[in-house]
Amino acid sequence: MDARPVWLDDEPELLALLNAVLDRFDHQSGETRQKSIVFKVEEHLPSLASADAAADQRWALLQMLKRYGVLSIRSGRRSVYDPEWQAAKVAFAPESEEILRAWLGRAPTERAMQAWRRAVLSHALAFADGGAALLSRRIVIGDRTPDEVVAALARSADIAGPATLRQLSAFAFWGDSKVLDERGDLVAALFPQLDVLDRPIVVAVHLPARADGILFIENQDTYTAAARGTPAQAQDLALVYASGFRSSALRIRARSGALLHFAGAGTADARAAFERWWFDAGEPAGPCHFWGDLDFAGMQILKTLRQRFGDVTAWRCGYEPMLAVLRQSGGHRGGSESRGQIDPVATGCAFADEALLPAIREYGQLDQELPMGL
Repeated sequence: MDARPVWLDDEPELLALLNAVLDRFDHQSGETRQKSIVFKVEEHLPSLASADAAADQRWALLQMLKRYGVLSIRSGRRSVYDPEWQAAKVAFAPESEEILRAWLGRAPTERAMQAWRRAVLSHALAFADGGAALLSRRIVIGDRTPDEVVAALARSADIAGPATLRQLSAFAFWGDSKVLDERGDLVAALFPQLDVLDRPIVVAVHLPARADGILFIENQDTYTAAARGTPAQAQDLALVYASGFRSSALRIRARSGALLHFAGAGTADARAAFERWWFDAGEPAGPCHFWGDLDFAGMQILKTLRQRFGDVTAWRCGYEPMLAVLRQSGGHRGGSESRGQIDPVATGCAFADEALLPAIREYGQLDQELPMGL
């Protein structure tokens, strides 16, 4: 392990940054323990805003910490006139924790996990599996003690009727409805007797007076702009928005799994036909398209939409201008790892597979919200 840099004591901002990293490691739950800690550089090193010689020196020291192997630097979008740190981020991999603790003299967090496990075991009888699924999945809630959190979770066994995860969470955790988000598997292991309901996915649908096709849109800003008439090529399409991957969820075409909200001039006349197509596998109003971010996640949504809705294709009117911008100026890189994106390899749509995916691999990624004068 590299020795602690002798100059670190003279850099209070950098020391504060490193301590903030350890604070975040300390508060990670067991299930997120292996994720990197990512901070925006300018938020934690405010002196960079002066853009003077001292700022240059501090940036050089941060790069030196990179050479020590305790962090990596992710460049952000900037012009040729902006300093290197403009919109940059620093990432600390789990492997850096041991080095930082040695440098800063801060004890590891095993004691927190030990307290958590003691709390789980003391309430083991409340859980169907004796709490086994909970032992390595610490739930951190503000200043609540491990025993308070586990005891609160154990109360979920008292729920008699069906409930969503949000309702269970609000009941157990002092009105906080979001604690159990992404923990459905944990709840199922601890309380298999509970009737946990899937929350219906809210889908926004904008129907024009006459629809010649259907366009799934990934991002809200783009959906609202299209509903107002921009780009013009979308004006005769039924528009669908369900926030990213939600539109491709397995339950999206079940009446119990989706709640369609309609707007637009065609609502009165076309709503019934649209619902027949959506829920009862009727005929669509025309060809189905998808338009989202020009990245691997967007292509994965397209791939899954094709599994749910049949022959959905990447919308050329939206993607071709984005493709031109990407090839000319390049896109942002390094984001796919932090977002957990994986190259889908192939979507089944020829345009996506032969043009869009190769461009992403070569030039980077482009977000749908980028104004392009469409």
